[in-house]
Amino acid sequence: MIFSPTFLRDFRFALVVVLVPIFLCSCVPYVKYEDVASRLKRANRVNTDMEKRLKDSQLTGFQGDAQLQRATAKIGSLESQLAGVAHERDVLQQSNAFLQQSLQDVPKVIISTEQFSPQIKTNPETGGLMLSDELLFDTGRSGLRKQGKQVIAELVALIQRDYSGRTIFIDGHTDNTPIQKSKNADNWELGAKRAHAVFQEFVRLGVKKSLISLTSNGWAKPVPGVDPDTETGRAQCRRVEIRIGAASE
Repeated sequence: MIFSPTFLRDFRFALVVVLVPIFLCSCVPYVKYEDVASRLKRANRVNTDMEKRLKDSQLTGFQGDAQLQRATAKIGSLESQLAGVAHERDVLQQSNAFLQQSLQDVPKVIISTEQFSPQIKTNPETGGLMLSDELLFDTGRSGLRKQGKQVIAELVALIQRDYSGRTIFIDGHTDNTPIQKSKNADNWELGAKRAHAVFQEFVRLGVKKSLISLTSNGWAKPVPGVDPDTETGRAQCRRVEIRIGAASE
């Protein structure tokens, strides 16, 4: 049994595709759940493909003891590597399950948007307030506009009045258009800077730093029910989302 150079090259590439993201995600923080779930799906797809390739290679037999021994040894090596990938996938599944449960454990506090600008919507999935990038920032920038600061001041006043002591989650989101001609390396950096700008304004207005949690999701979490590949959908995805969690201990 002989492996074609194309098969071996594809197989090595498949192993790299699987093992690199699994290694990078071996200790995934709570806020990266969606990224873990996506990588897990990818690992499953590649793992299934490798199993099929391995089975096909075993069925392609030929005569010759020396060649057969080499092929048998190669199959054993591939099976060992495949078992390692399967183990890493199982570990990733456990992390995924833990993070999913953590997400479910975070209470959803839904704040009415009636008193705010029409550019503020409620995320039906998280209950968070979605502040559009047009309201807060100039295109591609992370500095708050005057109008954005006014809305944040109103929001902070409401939170301090009705949700004092609660954990505040500030999530930066962008669209899926790659960053070009910008000081930001990518969408995640832009999302992080925008979330941090809102964080700084919260702190300036008197919110304790210890009550605030920051994340940047880049384009990884589009608004539920929105097509992120349309211009309208991309505009809705560019936002900073404010969520209220459990009371701080």
